[in-house]
Amino acid sequence: MDDKIRAAYDEMNPTAEQEERMLARLMATQAGAENAGESEKAVAAAQAGAQGVSAADVLAGAAAEKPQAGAASRKRRNVRAWQVALPLAACFALVAVLVGVTLTGPLEEVSTAPASSSSPSSAKSETSETQAPQALYIQDSATEEGYAPGNGYAPDEPEPGPEPGAPFNTEEYAAVDENGFVNTRTQPLSTVSADVDTASYCNVRRMINSGYRLEDIPDGAVRAEEMVNYFTYDYAEPKGKDLFSMQAQASTCPWNDDTQLLVMGFATRSEATATDKGSNLVFLIDVSGSMGSADKLDLLKQSFKKLVDNLGENDRVSIVTYSGQEEVVLEGARGDDRQGILKAINGLRASGSTNGEAGLRMAYDIAEANYIEGGVNRIVMASDGDLNVGMTSTSDLYDFVEGKRDTGVYLSVLGFGSGNYKDTKMEVLADHGNGSYHYIDCVDEAERVFSDRLTANLVPFADDVKVQVEFNPSQVKAYRLVGYENRKLNAEDFTDDSVDAGDVGPNSQFTLIYEVVLADSAYEAPEVRDLKYSTDAYSGNASADWLTCDLRYRAFSDNAVHEQELVVDKKNSTARPSDDWKFASAVVEFAMLASDSKYQGTASLDDVLDRLDGMDLSEEREGFKELVEKV
Repeated sequence: MDDKIRAAYDEMNPTAEQEERMLARLMATQAGAENAGESEKAVAAAQAGAQGVSAADVLAGAAAEKPQAGAASRKRRNVRAWQVALPLAACFALVAVLVGVTLTGPLEEVSTAPASSSSPSSAKSETSETQAPQALYIQDSATEEGYAPGNGYAPDEPEPGPEPGAPFNTEEYAAVDENGFVNTRTQPLSTVSADVDTASYCNVRRMINSGYRLEDIPDGAVRAEEMVNYFTYDYAEPKGKDLFSMQAQASTCPWNDDTQLLVMGFATRSEATATDKGSNLVFLIDVSGSMGSADKLDLLKQSFKKLVDNLGENDRVSIVTYSGQEEVVLEGARGDDRQGILKAINGLRASGSTNGEAGLRMAYDIAEANYIEGGVNRIVMASDGDLNVGMTSTSDLYDFVEGKRDTGVYLSVLGFGSGNYKDTKMEVLADHGNGSYHYIDCVDEAERVFSDRLTANLVPFADDVKVQVEFNPSQVKAYRLVGYENRKLNAEDFTDDSVDAGDVGPNSQFTLIYEVVLADSAYEAPEVRDLKYSTDAYSGNASADWLTCDLRYRAFSDNAVHEQELVVDKKNSTARPSDDWKFASAVVEFAMLASDSKYQGTASLDDVLDRLDGMDLSEEREGFKELVEKV
């Protein structure tokens, strides 16, 4: 048994710093055993019975194997961790046989501490009766959140680790200040940037499939617009010279009988095609140690293999990796060189810290060096977002990608993994890098992103897509924008073409949803005091319009700014809404339950399922229903 453990240990080839940490944890485990008191004596008695000796002899023999605390403190830097691991592992294995405990590895921590949910950024989970599944924390490098230079720990002492038995989940999500109802008399304009991101839905799906209950899901992980926009809808084709179709339908809100739920859909032409000048694609791949798991780098490799099948001879492919150092693995390869691209992808290995800044800088350098005028120039970054060297704050990342927008290089972001996932950083990179943000939780999702929606996710079609809705106070006394909390713009930003907004690809669509309080509704609108110098400009407005929706964008084809308009009134409201409306409302209702929305009213999972039961569901919509049934 000793030889096998020694061989396994040598295969690990740990650094001196990693040995320090293992020694510290082994000593801590041993110290815990010393404090076991009567439990240890009971185990010793069991051993004594099996060996035919006294319990005192067994305890004395075990104590003889334990180094004195003072000597261990002075000498532990000169001791190979395996030398401590071997006797401890053998002892643990013997105890396991005697008391019926199964150990899964010599270094695995065993705890009888009560389970507690550690869903990050979520106060809801503190009272959970059942613990949401926790990811095993693996610290893969001395420079990764350990005793890196500048964090206060000397190189010759182990960093403080988690309390024994404590779950270790360091996922990060930005706090969401949910949109509330707005009085139309004082704020008739609602302005937002288009959003085609889908990451939130896939991430929430991953959590639920891993055993999370709704109350375990961090509020910040739930973004209603991304959950709605994950699905496709039967929106009309654009007419004439318009690049987008615009449609609207309203009906009684399922969770509030006193309001109307208005669903507005926007879609590009289904036959819209990519530029024939080719694509300059730079894949920026995180190969740090934190990516070394099946749901990260392994899944990432499978994902990129899906993309290769869709590339042609006019496309150019580069691969930049980053960990403790950045490296150009492939530069300017022809898109139809499938074997060469796959060879580079298959050779990727995970190790080291995560220097995202260096990787980003190199990726932009490579993209600019291979720039295709009039073509597609895009970086596709794949990571768990756990950047811990270089730029590590969201504000630094924001400033960096904002400064790169003028290069004409777009940045899309693909998220992978769990346990240490940093949604905050990934979203900032995509939102301000002129790109989309997707989370890949399975091979099927990789197929969806890279194959079925390749052009929609990688090829620009319209830049700076903005929507501005002007509500008529004589017909609508209040409204609430559902989702889009981090996509809202100032009213004056709508016509300011220097203000960045969302980018939409060909064969794309996005949905905007408002909860509307009509003038004759019994629902109380937010009160506002009368302003001394204002006049109600709409007091004499006899228009029956509920609102006017304006869409503004810069077309990739002619680099010109276009505007479109849609007027909505009571004719858009119906007692028998379409299946698209019913499905979108079901997704929103589920999102409100998952985020514990203050506006959820009578919302319930049963209500969501009842609405879905009355529809003919596509495969992706059936997947949503199955997800709801799991919680």
